[in-house]
Amino acid sequence: MLKIKDVNRVAVKNNIKMEVCCMKKIFCLLTMAVFVCVATALYANGIAQSSHFTAKHIGGMNDNTGDETAMYDPASVVWLKDGIYINVSSFTVMDSLEAKVGSTKYDGSATAWTVPAASVTYKQDQIAGFLYFNVLDGAPFTKLKWDDGTFYTYTAASGVAALLTGSSITSTSVEASSTTYNITLGGAYKINDMFSFALGGRYIYYTKDVNNKFAGAGTPMGIPSSYSVDTDIKETANGFGGVIGLNVVPAHGYLIGLTYATAIKREYDITVDPTVTATGAYAAAAPTVAAGIKATLGDGEKARYDIPAMATLTAAGMPVLGTIIALQINYMFNKQADWEEAEKEYNNTIVYMLALTQYLNQQLRFSLGVMYADKGIKDDGAESLHPDSEDVNPVLDELGFGLGAAYSINENLNVGLTYSYTYYMEGEAFGGAEKINKTRHLVGVQVGYKM
Repeated sequence: MLKIKDVNRVAVKNNIKMEVCCMKKIFCLLTMAVFVCVATALYANGIAQSSHFTAKHIGGMNDNTGDETAMYDPASVVWLKDGIYINVSSFTVMDSLEAKVGSTKYDGSATAWTVPAASVTYKQDQIAGFLYFNVLDGAPFTKLKWDDGTFYTYTAASGVAALLTGSSITSTSVEASSTTYNITLGGAYKINDMFSFALGGRYIYYTKDVNNKFAGAGTPMGIPSSYSVDTDIKETANGFGGVIGLNVVPAHGYLIGLTYATAIKREYDITVDPTVTATGAYAAAAPTVAAGIKATLGDGEKARYDIPAMATLTAAGMPVLGTIIALQINYMFNKQADWEEAEKEYNNTIVYMLALTQYLNQQLRFSLGVMYADKGIKDDGAESLHPDSEDVNPVLDELGFGLGAAYSINENLNVGLTYSYTYYMEGEAFGGAEKINKTRHLVGVQVGYKM
């Protein structure tokens, strides 16, 4: 348990003890070795983008008595008291998207009711081991829905309509779900009272499912005709990576940390299954349309879309007893990842976070924070097109705000609650013709237990 003495007790011995203990654990609140990346394959609600976990940390949800420190700062687990730490958390995320092309508006939304994470940490003397499971991007059991499609899906559908004489599009829609699961196993070693380091390996499993529908009609040669296309696209992949972390405690109440997560090769298999139903003069073209869709979308082929490497630097300090201020910078190496040449269209991502945590007493604390993410998009009129999902899941810069509270029920049990709001800067696509906006609300809960 994090022993926070009453701030009115000014005994020097107790103050120094609290500063050292508190800072080593609170640092875990803001260090993020979650190995997220800014640009990932199409997924339900963009949880992989840095705002999700950033908002969680800057909102102050983690109690950081060792519950999930391995997940965010693996080198810091050696500062914990000896024992076994178990943490379970879940998030609800609500996204709202809007795209405009002239006077035409497209609306998208996604609600992820549960995004789970769990960790187990064992600490004894100078060594520690950790195992954790989390979702790097996407969300299970969740779909991103554009009930009227997007400008990109409408344009793609229009390409099919152009092949059918006299036809025009009458409706479009798209739904997408995607999740990248992560399992990490590793250990940490305390060199001395100033330095510690950690090494770990991780395995990811990725799955994506997209359903794209459109319909059209026409009267070629005076014959009433119609068609509908329902296409399922499935992708799966797995991969391995590693993580290394270093902690430095330069003085009482201050901590510096550096974590590096390697890139993960993600080569996935593509399965495309179109169902084309047509009547009238279009009926004979149905098999040709289906074959063309399979060939265009790469049925049976492989594609490459890596998770980029990420470096995290954090500096945290306690200028006043019971008050912690921390600055964190995450740098994601997009340009070193293999996105089948699409990486050339992006710069690297950098995320800035500033957080304040205030302890009210031994059991209760509150936190607030702010985050800004520069996603590396280029100002070329098409910067918001995602390299794997176009405007269905756009790439947008972010500004996020978080609030959180944590309460220690007893020495072994703690709970936390957080809320965050993320505003996405307006983006453009298709030479600036399409304007895209997005907002996000996140609510998270966590329970930690020490054995």
